[in-house]
Amino acid sequence: MASGFFIAPVRGAYHFELYIGSYSGNYHSSGVYLVKNGENVVFAHERGPNGHSSAANGATLLLEPGDVVFPRLYHNSNIFDDGNHYSTFSGHLLFPCETL
Repeated sequence: MASGFFIAPVRGAYHFELYIGSYSGNYHSSGVYLVKNGENVVFAHERGPNGHSSAANGATLLLEPGDVVFPRLYHNSNIFDDGNHYSTFSGHLLFPCETL
């Protein structure tokens, strides 16, 4: 089931990426934070001329079991998406880390 929230199953190094599509016909900015346990980690932002554009960002994080990572839309901004999936959030485990 896709919830938009990632909950770490094991301690390890994980890499996450945000890609956002933007349609700036109304001159609204497009912005999304990558959030870990309620704290903003990185920001993908775009505010361009009329038309379609995009922004991206990513981070590699050391997570403990139960840590939560998710994208959060920036205040008063929007993103564009349709069946072509212009806006995505993804991540994967790079390697597990033993507890010291």
